[in-house]
Amino acid sequence: MNNKILKILISFLAVYIIWGSTYLAIRVIVETSPPFISMGIRFISAALLLYIFLFIKGKNRITKKQFINSSLIGILLFAGGTGLVAWSEKYISSGVACVIMSLLPLWFIIFDMIINKSQKPKIIVWIGILLGFLGILLLVGFKDFANMKDIPYLPFFIIIFATILWSIGAILGTKLDKPKNISLNLSIQMFAGGLANFILAGFTNEFHNFGLISYNFESILALIYLITFGSILALSAFTFLIQNVNPGLVSTYSYVNPIVALFLGWLILNEEINSQIIIASALVLTGVAFIKLGDKSITRNTTKRNLVRKKNHKAA
Repeated sequence: MNNKILKILISFLAVYIIWGSTYLAIRVIVETSPPFISMGIRFISAALLLYIFLFIKGKNRITKKQFINSSLIGILLFAGGTGLVAWSEKYISSGVACVIMSLLPLWFIIFDMIINKSQKPKIIVWIGILLGFLGILLLVGFKDFANMKDIPYLPFFIIIFATILWSIGAILGTKLDKPKNISLNLSIQMFAGGLANFILAGFTNEFHNFGLISYNFESILALIYLITFGSILALSAFTFLIQNVNPGLVSTYSYVNPIVALFLGWLILNEEINSQIIIASALVLTGVAFIKLGDKSITRNTTKRNLVRKKNHKAA
């Protein structure tokens, strides 16, 4: 086994396990600590550590436009996405939160059609979207109308909104001018996202009576884990995979993360896994699989059309 293959395997392990475990770490933090302040500390700390490394190596060149673009993307990803998820995990389990986040491919396709004017998805994609929404409805528990008043619906809707913001940020990240150095781009995104989390903390009154007493030993360890493993290591591993492995294979993390999150939540936090959660999770993950299959077929068809156009152009 050569060095590159070993790096790829380790990177996959990091993305599968670490990203799935971040939902558990966030859950541990928000049980005693303010979510937006904690995510602000997480991303600003990770950004500063990464930037210090880049500064020492002299790889910190950036234009004003690139700085603004990276900051916008970071606010959407790490405040609108991760920050809102952290707030929601005060009320719902880490595994359920991760399953809902696996609906990201739905918004990727919709906003890709709107922003990039891509081809309309095939029927298999719409079937996947329907299965995903059915899974979310079952996960929330709409079928139990007698107990609707006891179910905290807002966190579920907030997480769905977070997936929308994350997908918009990710798609803009493919179109806007950013620093060529991926680590520099990531450090700016995390710093801007961290500041935005602090702003959200102000709006939600988290700074009222805030102090070190807000954190116990477990939440401090979880925060350190998120700063180092969850923010720097996992994102770096994901970037390495995108550059060296087929993106379709890399995207399999969206199948594995919910399973890891549900299992860790059950194993460590004694979070409930009942038949309703299992069926709902299966529906969501099946929907994601259908969406990805449809997305691959669109890509293949688009590639074929481009090849035909090139041949016709040469023939002309």
